[in-house]
Amino acid sequence: MATAAAPKETLPLTPDQKQVLGNLAFAAQIVAGLLLVLGAIQLVGGPAAWLWLGAGFFSALLIFVQGALTAFLGLVLLAVSSDFKFLGQFPQYSGNHLRNAAKNLTVFYKVQLWLALLIALVLVIWVLV
Repeated sequence: MATAAAPKETLPLTPDQKQVLGNLAFAAQIVAGLLLVLGAIQLVGGPAAWLWLGAGFFSALLIFVQGALTAFLGLVLLAVSSDFKFLGQFPQYSGNHLRNAAKNLTVFYKVQLWLALLIALVLVIWVLV
């Protein structure tokens, strides 16, 4: 079943607010890049620690999963960045982009919570082993 396109919702944005949205999009893009690099390091570091540094398999697996979640956080934040950029650039769809940014930020914070729990699990295992 096909659904109709979402209606256009226009938010009254001043030029100053559009400038702030552009700066916010740029900052989110930088943080997203850093998260992607950190995730890639952990994705490589987990198996490398197991193979060459003598880490346990379970610890290496948790580092690998942590890296995957961190990289996923970077991708979600990249989507948030593009929504903020489009929010300022295309005022005729600003309501839709604001809604998309809010949904993506919700996903970001949920994944961040799971990542924090995983890091706490890794620390507990590291202290006990």
